[in-house]
Amino acid sequence: MYRNLLFILIFGIFLSACVDKKTIVVYKDYKEQKSNEFDSRLMQALTYSHFNEYEQARDEFLALFKDYNITSFLENAYFLTLANNLDKASELDNLAKPYLNQNDNLKRLSVLYSLQNFNLARAEKLAKELLAKKSNDPRDLELYADVLVAKNEPKNAIKYYRLAYKHFQNEDLLFKIIGLYASFNDAKNIKILLENFKKTNGCTLKTCLLLAQIYNGERNIKALKDIYISLYETSHNKDFILALIELLNLQNQKEEALQLALKYDVKDDVKIFLYQSLNQFEEAKKLTLKMYEQDKDKKYLLRLAVIEFEEANFKNQLNPEKISQIAKKFEEGIDENSEPLYLNYYGYLLIDYDLDVKKGMRLVELALEKEPNNFYYIDSLAWGYYKLGDCQKAWELLKQTFSDEEFSNSQESKTHIKAIKECLSQ
Repeated sequence: MYRNLLFILIFGIFLSACVDKKTIVVYKDYKEQKSNEFDSRLMQALTYSHFNEYEQARDEFLALFKDYNITSFLENAYFLTLANNLDKASELDNLAKPYLNQNDNLKRLSVLYSLQNFNLARAEKLAKELLAKKSNDPRDLELYADVLVAKNEPKNAIKYYRLAYKHFQNEDLLFKIIGLYASFNDAKNIKILLENFKKTNGCTLKTCLLLAQIYNGERNIKALKDIYISLYETSHNKDFILALIELLNLQNQKEEALQLALKYDVKDDVKIFLYQSLNQFEEAKKLTLKMYEQDKDKKYLLRLAVIEFEEANFKNQLNPEKISQIAKKFEEGIDENSEPLYLNYYGYLLIDYDLDVKKGMRLVELALEKEPNNFYYIDSLAWGYYKLGDCQKAWELLKQTFSDEEFSNSQESKTHIKAIKECLSQ
């Protein structure tokens, strides 16, 4: 909340410096050249602050205060010091002491200084003096709550934070309240506060990211959809659309995921994946070929081979001629630097269809060098040893996959387990 105080103070000073010179009375012997000097020094202080040269700005405001005894300059010097952890904080606090009963801003800054220096008794005394004015200024309510937090009185602190928040719905203040509720594991109040803030102030990144985390924990898919769209509209960051697409894909809502991918024009790789998932092979091939022609990246040639295999398998059109065509496409694109997914895919194809078992195993071994714990690749290598008749070696490898229940219960794994067991019993 205090973040904007500097600019309020500076704006006030700037206005006072820009009024008709006849109304400015700085000291008795005021002269035109001294006014010019005053304006020049003030602009210098403001310029330093604008360019984040906070120490120089602080020193200029402090010098202006000492020369002209205008407390607004002291406020700015004090604020810059506390906000940027500069030196001279003790000196400024001492300079502020004579003015504390007449200047609430200086008193607020002294509360902050006392908190920073763990002088909780003084911080509480000054904060209570501000509250005694019964102005219900949210800054004073928040400051007193800050003191209560420092004193480890979180329940009382929440009370005063919420009073401050009632007057001024500031996101930083909101997260102070949420932080305390989190310490009590009060998820209900956290969710209510966040949703109300979003309803009133729109979807900020900070608020909506936390809401997304809550909705994800609740598996509230509908709310997550809305929040990811809102986050995208706030930030124009397509990562939020990609997160939504991933969520929909996991929920097997693939058609909706594809429509989102097309609407927001996400990465072509994502579109290809979704086309494949929906068995829309022609669209997948068309887009993959387009990317290969654009980039000349052989991974797209390999991906095209995968799509063609999946299409033929889906349409029950796998035959020796088709397998040969697909293998040719793999051969054009594969090398030892290819992604392990494609090394294993082509390697398994060579093994399973008895095209070149040893070459297939070498490709799978290259994939395993890159991803040594991948159960699919281990299974492929085991199948290669089975094809060569080394069933004991095949079984030793296959046993490594049993720790993954999902994989070992897959149809492909069951087929391999049965075949290798039968081979061992012969």
